[in-house]
Amino acid sequence: MKKKNPRLKTYRLDVSAQFYPIISTRRAQSLFRLSAVMESAVDPEILRAAAEDVLKRFPTFKVRLRKGYAWYYFEENTAAVKVFPSTGRLLRPIDTRETDGYLFRIAYEGEKIEFEVFHAVCDGMAALEFLKALVWRYAVLSGAPVEGREGVADLNAEPSDEEAEDAFYRYYRPIRFGDIDLKGLMGEIPLLLPGTIAEDGYGGTYCSVSAQAVAAKAKEMGASFTSLICGALAYTIEKLSGGKRAVIIMVPVNLRSMFPSKTLRNFVNFVRLTFKPRECRTLADYVGSAAVQLREKATKEEMEKFFATTVRTEKSLPMRISPLWFKILMARIGRFFLKSRQTMIFSNVGRVVMPKGCGLKRILFNLNVSKTSKVNVGAVTLDGETTVSFTRSINETELETEFFRTLTQLGIEARPVDVC
Repeated sequence: MKKKNPRLKTYRLDVSAQFYPIISTRRAQSLFRLSAVMESAVDPEILRAAAEDVLKRFPTFKVRLRKGYAWYYFEENTAAVKVFPSTGRLLRPIDTRETDGYLFRIAYEGEKIEFEVFHAVCDGMAALEFLKALVWRYAVLSGAPVEGREGVADLNAEPSDEEAEDAFYRYYRPIRFGDIDLKGLMGEIPLLLPGTIAEDGYGGTYCSVSAQAVAAKAKEMGASFTSLICGALAYTIEKLSGGKRAVIIMVPVNLRSMFPSKTLRNFVNFVRLTFKPRECRTLADYVGSAAVQLREKATKEEMEKFFATTVRTEKSLPMRISPLWFKILMARIGRFFLKSRQTMIFSNVGRVVMPKGCGLKRILFNLNVSKTSKVNVGAVTLDGETTVSFTRSINETELETEFFRTLTQLGIEARPVDVC
């Protein structure tokens, strides 16, 4: 166990992040990717210089992982950041020997900038802020006709304490263990998607839809953008599966809209949308069910109760006194018994605002997948166009093809996107 260097700044992992390094292995890491598709080929030297400039403004990203007695912690990383040619492998595990300790990897391929990050560092919203700043700084350094910095962090400003805060602790209200609904947190055993595990890494399928068309259809159906997509996904999955088990879609909820915070760390909770076999009959039923469940479950009260449970667990005496090696051992044993609790994750990071002239065409959002959670879906909107990204650990693409047909059934055109 390496001792702390008193000259280097350290950060406690946020509550949501504490268990990510404990359950991770060299082959199975909780990674996700945000990619920026540019209008012209990426210059690696300018990209590296931009990354160095941006990291000064995002100190909670400029860290390496260290072991403490009871938990991991972050320590300031003084190494120069590297950028890499893309290997073409989606969400390849991060080797910190290769990245000089950094828990993210910046790569380039043709017109694309890839930013893959370990979930212990941040959530998707915070990572998006980093990527926007990286694209903006890259555009400025490359001499692009950038108009201002609307929607982008001020790189000349000093990082604030609030950006580094554990917002879960800030808004935590004590909860008794007797008030914890463990059964509700775990949920029922879901339908798991079939498929042949790919031997050559994860695959991705991408489509583009008009954000205005989706929003208009959602409004017509009394739903939100997210609930319409979730309903369409559930309808498609049950149509393909024959309704053998409940389709459960996990939806991350950005807590910053309910509990004001500028944190650039993790600050999301999950809502579990459950579609029991043959409970819904039509596509409209699925969309309606998703809308009702999101309205009922994604409330401030429910979210506060959920993360209070997480904080209360971390603050418990057994967790505080048990050594890290014991937690890691228990996590590895538990991996053999724990079953996947969702069919799929759908994460929508929303609309991206960027200055004109940055040369940015599209943003892609790829979520982590595994042998059990075989397909997950991310969405991000730029300039009125939403890109939906399917990430899969299987060879089959039947789900994506059928989902596009489902959108067509709703009167929404899904256009294939070539990201190579």
